[in-house]
Amino acid sequence: MVVSKGKSTNNKNPVAPQKSKLRRFVWFMFKLSLLGLLVIAFYTLYLDARVVEKFEGQRWKIPVQVYGKVHRFYPNSPINLSHLKRELTLMGYKRVTKVSNPGQFALSKSRIIIFRRAFDFGSGVEYPEKIMIDVNQGQEQQFVSKLYIDEQPTDAVELEPYLIDRIVPESKEDRVLVPLQSVPEKLLDTLLVVEDRDFYFHHGVSPLGIARALYSNIKAGRTVQGGSTLTQQLVKNMYLTRDKTIWRKVNEAIMALLLEYRYSKDQLLEAYINEVYLGQHYANGIYGFGLAAEFYFGKNIAQLSNEQMATLVGVIKGPSYYDPWRYEERVKRRRDLVLKLMFDHEYISKDEYLTAVNSSLSVRSSRKLRTKSQKFPHYLQLVKKELSELLSPQDQHSGIRVFTEFSLYTQTTMENVAETSLEKLAGTAEHDLETAMVVSEKNTGAIVGVIGGKQKGYAGFNRAVNASRPIGSLIKPAIFVSALERYQTYQLATMLDDKAITFKADNGDVWQPKNYDGKFSGKASLQDSLVKSLNIPTVNLGMALGLENVAQVMHLLGYQHDITLRPSMLLGAINMSPVEVNQFYLPMVNNGYGVYGHTVNKIISAQGETVYEHMPENVQYFSEQASYLLDYALTKVAKEGTAKSLTWRLKGKTVAGKTGTTNDQRDSWYVGYDDQYLVTTWIGYDDNQPTKLTGSSGALVLYADFMNSLGAVSKLSTPPDGVDEIAFEAKTGYPMAVDCEGNVMLPAVNRGLAMQYSCSEPQPAKKKKSWLERIFGSD
Repeated sequence: MVVSKGKSTNNKNPVAPQKSKLRRFVWFMFKLSLLGLLVIAFYTLYLDARVVEKFEGQRWKIPVQVYGKVHRFYPNSPINLSHLKRELTLMGYKRVTKVSNPGQFALSKSRIIIFRRAFDFGSGVEYPEKIMIDVNQGQEQQFVSKLYIDEQPTDAVELEPYLIDRIVPESKEDRVLVPLQSVPEKLLDTLLVVEDRDFYFHHGVSPLGIARALYSNIKAGRTVQGGSTLTQQLVKNMYLTRDKTIWRKVNEAIMALLLEYRYSKDQLLEAYINEVYLGQHYANGIYGFGLAAEFYFGKNIAQLSNEQMATLVGVIKGPSYYDPWRYEERVKRRRDLVLKLMFDHEYISKDEYLTAVNSSLSVRSSRKLRTKSQKFPHYLQLVKKELSELLSPQDQHSGIRVFTEFSLYTQTTMENVAETSLEKLAGTAEHDLETAMVVSEKNTGAIVGVIGGKQKGYAGFNRAVNASRPIGSLIKPAIFVSALERYQTYQLATMLDDKAITFKADNGDVWQPKNYDGKFSGKASLQDSLVKSLNIPTVNLGMALGLENVAQVMHLLGYQHDITLRPSMLLGAINMSPVEVNQFYLPMVNNGYGVYGHTVNKIISAQGETVYEHMPENVQYFSEQASYLLDYALTKVAKEGTAKSLTWRLKGKTVAGKTGTTNDQRDSWYVGYDDQYLVTTWIGYDDNQPTKLTGSSGALVLYADFMNSLGAVSKLSTPPDGVDEIAFEAKTGYPMAVDCEGNVMLPAVNRGLAMQYSCSEPQPAKKKKSWLERIFGSD
C-alpha cells in the first residue's frame, strides 16, 4: 500500500496565530491610546477648570486696600493749589516744567496740570489722563474756573486717592496690585528681553527658548539661563508648587498652553507683573512689582529709575540669592548685566547707561518695610472700627477696596503742628504732655484726619478714640441750644441768676459750684453766660430746663453712655473721647442737622460691586433758628469771650468755638470751626496730673497753630427766616419796642415776642466808697 507524502491536514498554519496576536496587540494599544487620550482630555479639562477658576475669580488673597479721599473737582468748587501740590508730592508725583508722563505735574499761580496715573475708581481701570485745572482767586479761597481732560473741556475730574494701608490676609501675602497701564514701558521691555523675549510670539511653551537656554547652559558649563516662558513662570507661581519633578513640568506646560488659549498676552503679562515672587519681608512674601518697588526702594512703581528697574528684573532670577541687603556686590553685578541688555536693545542711551552702572544700589537702609499703617495708625484704627460695624467678618473678604475721607495734607499738617505746638507749650507745662485731635468736614461729618498722640506713626494708645476724659465746659452749648429752642422763654438777652448756690445730695454731700474767677455778678445774660463760660448761670439754666431734658439732648447729639442725673453733669462731669466730642458738636455747628462723623465713604468688592456707600442722614435735630443763635454766641466766644485770643492768633478770620477746662486744669479742651472744618483738640497727661493749662492757654493754641498752617476760611452765617435783629433792654433782657438807654441789638426769634413799650426805672447809682470807708465802714 502506497502512502502519500503530502502535508497532513491536521498541521496548523504558524502564521495565523502570529497575525492574531498582532491584531489583538494593536487593538489593545488602540484602546489603551484611546483611554489615554480620554484621560488626557479629562485631565486637561480639569486643569482648564483650575486655570479659569483662579484666573477669572479671586486670583490672589488680595489685602484689603484702604484709600484716602478721592478728590473730585467741578466748576466753581473750592480748591487750594498749595495743598494740592503738597499732597501730589506726598503721593510720589514729580513737579516738572513740561508734563509728559504719568506721575508728573506742573503748577503756576492759576493753573495746575496733572498727568494722572491709571486707577480703578470702581468701574474698571481708567487709563492715565492729562488733567488741567484753571483756578480763580476769591477773597479767601481759590475756586475752579475751567477743567480739561487731554485738552478737551469737561465738567468734572477726579484724582486717584492715596493708599493709606493694605490689611494683609492670614496667608501673609502682601501685594500692591498695578494695572498694566501703570507699569513704565521701559520696565516691561526690560522684563521681556531678560525673561522671555519671544513672549508675544509663542503659545505658552517656546521650543526655541528651550533650545537657546540649553545651548547657553552647555556653553557656560552650568545653568545660566532657563527655558521657561513667562507664561510657564506664571503657572508655576500661581498654580503649582516649586517641586522640580517631570510631572510638575508636564502640568506647567499644559496649563501654560491653556492660559495662552484663553487669555490675551496683555492679560497674562499683567498677571505676571502682580504675581512674580520678588523677596521676603520676615513672614510676608513680596509678590509683584508694585510691592517690590516699595519694599526695595520706598517708591511707587512709576517713580523707579533705570538702575532700580534693572535691579528688580535681575532679582527675579533668585530673590534669596540676589538679596541686596546681604549680597550687595552680587546684586550689583546682576543689575549691571541687565543694564547692559537695556543699552544693547536701545532702551536707554549711553549716558543713561554709564550713569546707571556707576550708581549705588539705592535700596532702603533697612529691610523693615515701613507700612502705611505705621504712618497713620490712629486713623486706620477708626477705619477698622467702622468696617466692623458696616460689614460682617464674612463680608470683609479679601480684595475689597475701602475709600475713606482721609486727607493726606490735613493729616500731615496735624502731625507737624502737634509736635511743634507741644514743644512751645512746654514752657508752661511738663514736656511729656500728650494730645489728640480730630478734624472733620463741618457740613458732612467726614473725618479727614486723626492723631491720637504727639508721636508720629506710633501705633500705641490712641487717645482720640480711647482716652475718655471729663469734658468740662464743652457741654455748655448743648444746654444753651436746648434753651434757645424754647424761644418764647429764652433768647440771647434773657437774664440768668449769677449768685451763689448750694446743692445737697441725699447722702449729705454738698456741692457749691463757682465761676472760674470765683466772682458773682448777680445777673448775666444768656449770651454772656456762654461767651464768658459762667458756671452758675449755666447750672441755673440747666436746672430750669430739667436734668432729664438735658440728658435727652446729650443722647440726641450722640453720647451713647448712661448719664447719672445730678447737677454736676451740667458742668461737664461726664467723660468723652475726642472722637465722641467731635460727634457731639457736629449737629450743633451744622444748622441743627444730624451729621454722622465717619471715615468710610465707599466700599467696593473685588468684583467691582458697591458694597456700601455713605449717605447723609439729613435729619434735623434742632431748628435752624436755635442753631443760628447758638452759632452767633459761639462766634462771640472767639471774638470777646474765653477764646478771644483767636482775634490775633487768626487775624482777620471769623471763626467760632468753645473752650473747656476741667478740675485742677487736668484737661485742656478746645472745639473750634471755620467755614469748612470742625476741629476737636485735647491736651493733658496720661496719668491725669494737672497741666497748668486752661482750654484757652493750651488746646486753643494748638487749634490756632493748626488753622494757620491749614488756612482758615472765615465762616459765613445768614439769619434764617424768623430771626431778626431785635432791641433788648440790657438790664432786664426784655424785647423793647421803644428806645431805652442801654438797649442792645441781638438776633432773636421774632415770633410771639411780648414787646415792652416803656423803659424800666433807672436805678440810682451807688456812691463808690472811699478806701477809708471800706476799711472802717460808714453810716
